Amino acid sequence: MDITCYGGIEEIGGNKILVEDGKTRIFLDFGQSFGHLDDYFVDWLQPRDRFGLRDYFALDLMPKVEGLYNDNMLKPTSMKPQAPAFDAVFISHAHYDHVAHLRYLHEGIPIYMGETCKTILESHMQTSGSFFFTEKGFERPFAKTFVPPNKVKTFRTGHKIKLDSMEILPIHVDHSVPGAYGFIIHGSEGSLVYTGDIRSHGGKPELTTDFLEKAKSAAPDALIIEGTRVAPIETRKNHTEQSVYTQSLEVAKTDKLILAMRYPKDLDRFRTFHDVAKATGKTLVTTIKTAHLLMSLQEDIHLDTPHPFEDPHIKVYAREMLKPRPYEAEIKEKFQCVDCEWVKSNQKKIIWELDFSQLQELIDVNPEPGGACIHSMSEPFEEDPLSQLQDEVLHNWLSRFSMNHYQFHASGHASGKEIFDICRGIAAKATIPVHTAHPELFESAVDSARLAKKGERIQF
Repeated sequence: MDITCYGGIEEIGGNKILVEDGKTRIFLDFGQSFGHLDDYFVDWLQPRDRFGLRDYFALDLMPKVEGLYNDNMLKPTSMKPQAPAFDAVFISHAHYDHVAHLRYLHEGIPIYMGETCKTILESHMQTSGSFFFTEKGFERPFAKTFVPPNKVKTFRTGHKIKLDSMEILPIHVDHSVPGAYGFIIHGSEGSLVYTGDIRSHGGKPELTTDFLEKAKSAAPDALIIEGTRVAPIETRKNHTEQSVYTQSLEVAKTDKLILAMRYPKDLDRFRTFHDVAKATGKTLVTTIKTAHLLMSLQEDIHLDTPHPFEDPHIKVYAREMLKPRPYEAEIKEKFQCVDCEWVKSNQKKIIWELDFSQLQELIDVNPEPGGACIHSMSEPFEEDPLSQLQDEVLHNWLSRFSMNHYQFHASGHASGKEIFDICRGIAAKATIPVHTAHPELFESAVDSARLAKKGERIQF
């Protein structure tokens, strides 16, 4: 099998990995890297959506590959529409840096993803106004009408997907979003393993153990592995989900307001805060957006997520808005939510999940001095001015209301040492690092390391 990486090379995220076996051609993930637009765009200076991919092509921000993009995105460009030239795109999980560029994909190319991944993306579409899957089809920006959607086919661990000369085996892994997978791919004359994003210190480490055992037994010719935390110096604390629970529990043993901040799709962290609330006799107050996601996942028996309006330890907070979004209005009409006055009156016995973009709600609650904020997200990157600025703004808000700051976060990614151990354990003939800013560090740590260049085919 031949491999061409169109993204995820010397960058975090943005994986677009083409795997070819004879005439069979599939992509592994189709996301946008975190620094994708940073060289040319900032704040309100952004690509012109009304011109589809024109700005992206002009600045070499997207690869010019025939038969990959939908007609609407190509019409404003010099590239001519083509029939679909690829058999499928396989999505490892629902994070932005692995799915964001699906909106540009040719509608004739089927998308494969886990059942849970699809549910999460559908909920995200409804609560954020983005365009993935709608009842009428795949909504395109600037398009006057809806166009037919891509066929979306779902899988679970144990399924085998046969595409001509390829057989793709999705296997669950532990990551900071449910429904995450790695893939073992068997071709006509060899096999490869793709980890997606992976860790062993979250809520389900046994999933990663299962994947790694099967990956090793496949004796792959190539291993495509993430290296998010591979760096010259590891600056991030290697917290486990259990340690986040233990430390958060100690902070929550107070009669002051506790804020909790996490990534919206990180349901392991939601469960951790939920467990802390139960252990301290408090109520976890979450957002309507989280409530929508939890209700969307109720039928997934593998997740066992609590129902936000039936669990006695959960309340749903509804912000005061002049015009609620349709999903917010629907939830408020069907269920009883709490407001800022309720939070203010009950602040001594709640853990309040608050997004960074909702810090203004503190003005209405005006919490008593001495509370705390458990920031359960990545620490700000020193090389990222925006994350540094957001961190400074957060501390200004907490200082304004005399609240202490605590940083407890279990990363969604394995440490650099763990990644190198995985490489040695699987012992593929070639190890190709992606999703990392420092692929060169693999060369000194892994004998089989083979560094890819963006857009160049690696032949085996």
